[in-house]
Amino acid sequence: MNLSKLLRNPYFHYGLFLGLALILTFLPTSFRFTKKNDLFTFKHPPQPVVVNKNKPQLSTNFYILIDNETNQILVSENENTRIYPASTTKLVTALTALNIYPLEEVVTISKDYVDGKVMELKSGDKVTIKTLVAGLLIHSANDAAFSLASHYPQGITGFVDQMNLLTKKYGLKNTHFVNFDGLHSPDHYSTVYDLSQIARIAIQNSTLRNYVKIKSMELTDIYGQKVYKVLSTNELLGVLPEVEGLKTGWTPEASGSFIALLNIDGHYLISVVAQSEDRFNDTKILLNWAKENLTWRMYQ
Repeated sequence: MNLSKLLRNPYFHYGLFLGLALILTFLPTSFRFTKKNDLFTFKHPPQPVVVNKNKPQLSTNFYILIDNETNQILVSENENTRIYPASTTKLVTALTALNIYPLEEVVTISKDYVDGKVMELKSGDKVTIKTLVAGLLIHSANDAAFSLASHYPQGITGFVDQMNLLTKKYGLKNTHFVNFDGLHSPDHYSTVYDLSQIARIAIQNSTLRNYVKIKSMELTDIYGQKVYKVLSTNELLGVLPEVEGLKTGWTPEASGSFIALLNIDGHYLISVVAQSEDRFNDTKILLNWAKENLTWRMYQ
């Protein structure tokens, strides 16, 4: 087919339009149109530079600190060794729920769930998905996690399958879940690297990002009659201004874990500590190390 016939072919124009639409859909946000000639230009994010290569001294040998925008590992130890994630699991529980349910969908609580930390949901209570996600992320409420998972049409097993599909979608090969709340199981594992990537995914969701930085909140049932008072398990919120979330975890087998979202002069970092004897102090150490040893430079 010569060029003139090709240009007159309606399927050619349809294909061209479809191809352009796909390009625009998957184009990174750092690409922008220039006003001058409407050509695509790439705006490279600021690059973190580690000034001092000395590693910080933590109570654990399982940790990582990454730059959120570039995903560059700034400092780490045993980042790909399997650990038990405990309640940091609930970031994926929340993401899965936010992917499959409308926020205002109503859930009737099926039973009193009493394992671990709870927000005291009672059988018969009617609450929204949004309320359950808030209780899950702020209070680390296991009964909220159970209610989100058991509400799934394919049941709890189907919900956990969706959690694993989510991590598989993003290529996280060292993470596997067997439950929705992080209670201990030998087959329930992750790595600090994978948890840092889960955090990067999580903070792209505005609902999730908003709840993880709330210190305390009063939630209600759909009638506004029953109140559930929830308090963040993140002891650094409101104490260190750089900390804007994210999720804690603890079991006897996993010891302490904590994923933190850190804002240093507008540059966002994600830290993960696991198997920690003092998860919050270890996070403080990583934060101070970053403030003392990092600079950012722009590409010319």
